[in-house]
Amino acid sequence: KHYKMARYCVVSLALLMLSVVAVHAASVPVSIHDVEALTLMDGSIQLSTQGMRSFRVSVAVNGTASQHPTPMIPTDAKNAPFTTVTDGDFKGIKASFGSVLVDESSGQIKLEDANGKVITTSTPGWMQTTKKNNGDKCSKPTAGVDISNPQRTKGCPNGLQNQTQTQCCTACNNDPDCTVWVFATSDPQPPGDTNCWLLANNPASTFSNNQRVAGGDIPPPPAQVSVTFSAGSSAIYYGAGTDGSSSQNMAQTSSSAMVANTAFMTSHYYSTDGYSALGVSYEFEDNPKDFSNYPVQWTAGSGSVSWQITGASADIYLSPASNAEDGTAAYMDLTGAARKLPRYAFGFLACRWGWVNRTYIGDMLTRFRNGSFPLDGWISDFEWYTKQPDYNLPSQGAPDFEDFWFNNVTFPNPADDLEFYHNKLNLRFGGIRKPRLGNSQSLVMARSKNWTIGQGAGGGAGGNRNLNYSIPAVRDWYSEQQTVLLKTGVDFWWNDEGETDYYTFYWWNMAQTVTLNNFMPTKRFFTINRAFTPGMARMGLVIWTGDIAPQWNVLQGTPGYVLKWGMAGAPYVTCDIGGFTGDTNALLLTRWYGVGVFMPIMRVHSTRSAVPHFPFLWGDDAAAAMRELLNLRYRLVPYHYSNAHKLYTDGVLVSRPLFFEYENDTVAGSPLMTSQWFDGPSIMAAPCMNQDNSSNIYLPTGTWYALELDANTSTVTKGPQNITTASVPLNQATAYVKAGSILPMAPVTQFTDQLPNGPLEVRVYDGEDCEYTLVEDDGETTGYEAGLVRMTKFDYDSTTKTLSWSVSGNFSDSHTFTQLYAVGLFADGTLKTTKTQAIGMSGSVILN
Repeated sequence: KHYKMARYCVVSLALLMLSVVAVHAASVPVSIHDVEALTLMDGSIQLSTQGMRSFRVSVAVNGTASQHPTPMIPTDAKNAPFTTVTDGDFKGIKASFGSVLVDESSGQIKLEDANGKVITTSTPGWMQTTKKNNGDKCSKPTAGVDISNPQRTKGCPNGLQNQTQTQCCTACNNDPDCTVWVFATSDPQPPGDTNCWLLANNPASTFSNNQRVAGGDIPPPPAQVSVTFSAGSSAIYYGAGTDGSSSQNMAQTSSSAMVANTAFMTSHYYSTDGYSALGVSYEFEDNPKDFSNYPVQWTAGSGSVSWQITGASADIYLSPASNAEDGTAAYMDLTGAARKLPRYAFGFLACRWGWVNRTYIGDMLTRFRNGSFPLDGWISDFEWYTKQPDYNLPSQGAPDFEDFWFNNVTFPNPADDLEFYHNKLNLRFGGIRKPRLGNSQSLVMARSKNWTIGQGAGGGAGGNRNLNYSIPAVRDWYSEQQTVLLKTGVDFWWNDEGETDYYTFYWWNMAQTVTLNNFMPTKRFFTINRAFTPGMARMGLVIWTGDIAPQWNVLQGTPGYVLKWGMAGAPYVTCDIGGFTGDTNALLLTRWYGVGVFMPIMRVHSTRSAVPHFPFLWGDDAAAAMRELLNLRYRLVPYHYSNAHKLYTDGVLVSRPLFFEYENDTVAGSPLMTSQWFDGPSIMAAPCMNQDNSSNIYLPTGTWYALELDANTSTVTKGPQNITTASVPLNQATAYVKAGSILPMAPVTQFTDQLPNGPLEVRVYDGEDCEYTLVEDDGETTGYEAGLVRMTKFDYDSTTKTLSWSVSGNFSDSHTFTQLYAVGLFADGTLKTTKTQAIGMSGSVILN
């Protein structure tokens, strides 16, 4: 891996590590400039800034600490300036956002905010922990490790079932060939309940696996850097990720970084004590293994939070923050700005497994257009490039398997077919990609160059046919194979089953960016992926919640996924609307559409045995309701697209939990509030997600307007109060708009390239002075990164009822709004609509 190391002034402070339990004090003058260091035997700490909002604390138990490259952190970041400071025994650095200092005599770390208030302190000293095995197979088993390339004993080739750890160890002692035993603490592997394996590996090599315990003749586990920070008695931790089982509780008490189908966890948190933290393991970055766990864990206890980072060196990034939204923005700055998706991604995408043939595809997509169901893109599973899934391929693949071309059943004339979808139906196309090869000749070549990842420790579907994308040559070769697909007309990729290694999705997407840059370097990158690691957002991509079930409880857990993954660094989240693993029903599907309206990305998907989740296949009532919901989604495109720009420039999430704004409200500020959320700065989404069509909505303090598809009435409710509805209409995606909000809305369109399709409607929800900036650009290229945008800033004076605007930027194209009218909604129930007029470079209207 080649990285360009950032150059900046650092402060090196070394720290004594005499043993695993003791840190001996010393006092030696410190140099402020990286030329000399405070060296106390075999350890050191290095401090610097990273990005414009964070501090880096690097520790090395043996040798001199320095920043270690990781895909989580951009290599080209501009870092905040700092000065050096001394506070008694503490020495460190100070930036505009706070300070981080180290006590020379004890190794204690202190983090302060911009006003000098202490946020958290560490316990004295960092520790390197190791354990030696004394040769007894049952003595000192090691938790959290597994054995690479296991060789099972002749007497126990299939493992043992339903064992305790003691029984597993005893079985190894009784097997003359057994040198090592492995016990599964959870998630038994097939067949049956096998949870114990007797191995003849000599010598044995290990890797981290949180669900295994190993014993016998194994090397000591890797060194471990441990640090514990103080915490307030009421500290709450957010932003580490989630799986489906915990998505309805925003708070977390621990995290072990990993990726999996329907889940990802990160080595990050935001603490309500007032800071964010991210841990990096040198051990993994230098020696990546074939597994999907990242060896960094944190655990919150009473009055403390402890980190365990595998390896003798580590980085911890600390970001002082005044609140959760500030902490998330600092984290986004640390890991890199989330690039904007193409405009069409903010419309609606139709996906399924089971597009039968070219005729079927044309019929389904034409029914969207003829039935006035808005749609911007369609996505295909396996069938776009192969007649049969590759799940049953042998390890050597098949000589006739095509990895990089089209299936002639669904695409008999690929270039002509895609031109028809693009130009006649105005639809983009995305195809599924797997991280592996199926063609036998390609596999022979890849294996001869050691380009594949073995099944061993988590290879996932495809076994050892999976590619190792962390190898630059693999990325180059892969991009060369894919270029012809982009040239033929594929618009974007849907990346599935890449949990072969913690960073597979990152490096796989890097390979795809190379493909795009070679083909059309100014085009925006866009992929949909099944898992996420910090730093991926800076490419411009989407994460989906995996292979979820068509069940009401899964629907109810979906908003929490979006919110928790957003705080973990993945701002663009989508899901398989309607559920993937089986049959859904019209009511569940329609309610899921109502949630999708307010998700960052709206997309349906279904398995090949199920009825596709297309509106016109579910009866007239459901179809009519889903059409209205899609119309609302498309009316909100200017709002959602402008919010995406705010995410890119300022790190403000597009979907936010209510506690971002109501942290002192016992209901809205609760970590358990995931059934309602903010879509952008103004809309509070509260869609019905109950099988009996009921809803119970909490409105925080203030004045709230009901969001309507068409502003024909002004329905106002005062909070705080609960609103219970026995039967929510099927076509209603319940949402409220805060008083003092400006909402830009487009006319109804059938696809985003139809914009503007008429004048912009600017809704003003009276009650407070407010402002909002509409952002327009070409929607397709990276020109926005160079400032090729048009920004229309709207200001509303609630005293004079005047809406004014001014335009900056010289961008304009055929999709730019040139006219507007304003709609004023007032707390007394009245509504005022102005005449349509030119936007020009500035203007104003009075709403009374």
